Amino acid sequence: MTSLRLIDEMVESSINWNEPVKRIGLDGKGVNRRKQIFNLTNLDKNEVIGIFPNLTQAELKKRLMEVDISLRMAVREVCTDMDTFFIAIIRECFPNARVVVDHFHIIQWGIKLIKDQKMIIQEVKHEKFPINQLLMKPTQKLTEKEFQKLEKCFSVAPKLKKSWKILHQLRKVYWQPDYRKAHHQLRYVIWRCRQSGIEEMNDLANTLKRWFDEILNYYISKTTNAYTEGIHNHFERIKRNHFGVRNLDRFCKRLLFCLMPFSIFAQVIAQRC
Repeated sequence: MTSLRLIDEMVESSINWNEPVKRIGLDGKGVNRRKQIFNLTNLDKNEVIGIFPNLTQAELKKRLMEVDISLRMAVREVCTDMDTFFIAIIRECFPNARVVVDHFHIIQWGIKLIKDQKMIIQEVKHEKFPINQLLMKPTQKLTEKEFQKLEKCFSVAPKLKKSWKILHQLRKVYWQPDYRKAHHQLRYVIWRCRQSGIEEMNDLANTLKRWFDEILNYYISKTTNAYTEGIHNHFERIKRNHFGVRNLDRFCKRLLFCLMPFSIFAQVIAQRC
């Protein structure tokens, strides 16, 4: 209990933002089916700015609006996923910032739709295709044995192969050398989705079209949310070590304490001394 009291005393607030930041990350992590925590990160230095307990959109917006206006106006990019929950918050709290949809979420959405398509095909053909892990691997990383396993499934479900090829073209959007070529590749992927005649690929086309500009904003400064996503690993580790989450506010403080940059930690210790 002494260590918990120490954390409560040292981490007085769930946010620590005292200097201008050009690029920030914003993401959420589910604690259970009904609650989640939100991570706010400094992508310029790969540091945590704040961790918030389960909040409504209005409550999270209010917390961010408490940050000094000069700091909020200095933000030029906010990297997040395709959750509209965050977009309204970003537009109001960071009016000078462009939204960048993290490329990890784009690819994962494409993979999810292909898996949904695979499930339907399995039910129709009464046959299982154990290829989920292979669908997640880029084509160039597949071994010959893995490629043969995919081809065996594709021979039974040719439409699945067509979707898999479209996914490969989607990955190539992020392999382009500049914005112009990425723009062309993304338009090509949307066209391929429309031409496929596959419902799931049509859904993918709708998503890509809806987030077209935010996807291509990646090419302005190559911003990703990898660091913010990595915090989730710390979340799971601390959650296991403490046998779950009972007090969400204290858990957020504990997580922020564990991820606190050394410079800030030293300042806190100096103040206590």
